[in-house]
Amino acid sequence: MRNRYLEWIVIGLILTLIIVLCAGIYHQRNRSILPREDLELNLTLQERSYLEEHDSVQIQVEPDLEYLMEGGGGYLAEYMKQVLRQTDLQVVFTKEGVGDPQGRLVIVTDKVRADRGKDSYTSPLFQVDGALFMKKEADPGEAVQVALTDHRLSLKRQRDLTYMERPMEFVTSATAEETLKTAAADDIDGMICDRGAGKALLKKQGMEQDFVPLEKEIYRLNVCIMTKSDEGVLQRILNTCIHDSDRHDISYEASQKCLDGDGPVYMKRSSGNAYLPVLIILMSMLLVFLLYYLTNRNMYRELDERLDSLKASKKELQTTFHRVSHFLAELSLDGTVMDMNRAFLEYTGVWSIGRKIWDTFVPGEKGRKQLIRKVREGAEGITGERTEMRVGRKIFVVDIFPVEDARGGVEELLFMAIDVTQERMAKRQMLQDNKMIAIGQLAAGVAHEIRNPLGIIRNYSYVLKTMDDPEVRRKAIEEIERAVDNSGAIINNLLDLARVSPKREEEIDVREHIQSILTLNKSTFRSEEIDVKIICPEPIRTYMRMESFDMILLNLATNAADAMKGGGQLTVTLEKGDGEFTMSVSDTGIGISEDALEEIYNPFYTTKGTHGTGLGLYIVYNEVEKLEGDIEVESRLGEGTTFRVSLPIREHAANHEETARE
Repeated sequence: MRNRYLEWIVIGLILTLIIVLCAGIYHQRNRSILPREDLELNLTLQERSYLEEHDSVQIQVEPDLEYLMEGGGGYLAEYMKQVLRQTDLQVVFTKEGVGDPQGRLVIVTDKVRADRGKDSYTSPLFQVDGALFMKKEADPGEAVQVALTDHRLSLKRQRDLTYMERPMEFVTSATAEETLKTAAADDIDGMICDRGAGKALLKKQGMEQDFVPLEKEIYRLNVCIMTKSDEGVLQRILNTCIHDSDRHDISYEASQKCLDGDGPVYMKRSSGNAYLPVLIILMSMLLVFLLYYLTNRNMYRELDERLDSLKASKKELQTTFHRVSHFLAELSLDGTVMDMNRAFLEYTGVWSIGRKIWDTFVPGEKGRKQLIRKVREGAEGITGERTEMRVGRKIFVVDIFPVEDARGGVEELLFMAIDVTQERMAKRQMLQDNKMIAIGQLAAGVAHEIRNPLGIIRNYSYVLKTMDDPEVRRKAIEEIERAVDNSGAIINNLLDLARVSPKREEEIDVREHIQSILTLNKSTFRSEEIDVKIICPEPIRTYMRMESFDMILLNLATNAADAMKGGGQLTVTLEKGDGEFTMSVSDTGIGISEDALEEIYNPFYTTKGTHGTGLGLYIVYNEVEKLEGDIEVESRLGEGTTFRVSLPIREHAANHEETARE
């Protein structure tokens, strides 16, 4: 109800203003109902007596303004004729030094007033504006040489005026005509004079194509009639005529008639009719506003409701910000913490607002550099990849998002850290479990491979007991040592596969390492009548994380063996390229259907029924990504399958004190 009363008050005020404006317009229109030509001058008896006694007034024109008298009076004659039309006074123009004129038409500057302090001046008739005329072929040096008509610029203005960031040096002349003559010299770059005078003189001398007038106004000066101190009556008559004239229209018409429109600057209208369009515009604006308000007040109510909804949403967002389990903080563009949620505060245990995020989150020296880099990228609007960093015993995935304002610029940053310690431990355990399953599958074959060396050891131990021939005993000992070395190599390969390897990279001979891994499966390959072949035209040595490479090779070899139950050919081909090598694992098994090819890398997807876990190729895919490689597969049903793994060749070990891509 209160809002409705307020609406009616606003509507009443607007209607009142409209009525007042309408009354003002009516009064203004009726106040000027007579044409100006029919209005009488408001003169005193003394002034009327002066007009009865005089029928003309002499005005001496300064040389600076003689260009306004071209053609028998020209612009000045037309202008003064209209100004004095209600007095019947005739204007007789004379040049300087002729007769004893009652007035002098001068450009009024501070210097002129100072030089002629005893004289009086009428109100301004019109104004002249000054322009800079530059020669077309001018090539200014360190300073611009300019000819200047005297009394036009003060010394301070001369010091401050520049052209193309170059200072100006001036050579002054008494009149615009002399200024043009000075500007015609080779060492002068341009001239500054009255715009109308400059154009008239250039046209008269046929030099219009030699100079270019700049549009920017350099100065603007009043043109008045200077009278003697004993001519107060004439001065008052002139001022009355000037004030009662529409100098704007008079100046425009005279310029069009005598100067092709390039006359002095028009004066403002003296008539009160100028207020009429302003009043009409104001009334129109109020009417439009009233109509807009009446038709859109429902929209205003809806806007208020949406603002309330926005405030509620903001409050809800703030509640979510504090209740979410991730560590969140609002940052300025330089990384200073401006706000943080409860989870962040509880983890750090300190009030971090006003501190840098890298001094608060304490991720170690390497993590500190990473946070500084991510803040810098975020301030530039760059959204990078998530960064994984270790803080104490915990592992966090950290990201910094730029928050844009309404114009699309970066206003602030949002820091987010997610504790992935349990997830990484579970993933690590899954990888180890998968490895132990593979080792269990290899156990029977490894036991068989060890049994053969043990049989050799037993046989040659019997020889040592029964034979006294030194040569025979020596050969027996050599065979026993060889059998022990073979057994030790098999056991070492199995232990290397089973152990949890460090995260650092180690240098390996790729072919030899593949040979050692496949040796563990020798018994399985033999029992399944699978022929194993390794093709490596040239040696390949590289630094890599051996655990990841072992899991890739072991899972691909195991899958190949499972696909060739009736026997076949397993071929591992190594090809060295530019900065990388490709390992192709090919089998001649049953192949994979096209539908299955789209699913094989998904976790828990298997084509082996209850005999498979569905994690083998999922682990292969993730381990290849860790090694920054690529994997491709080609398969045809009934013909076999080929997996191609491309991995980088590294000449030096990378620093893996912290996991970069787990």
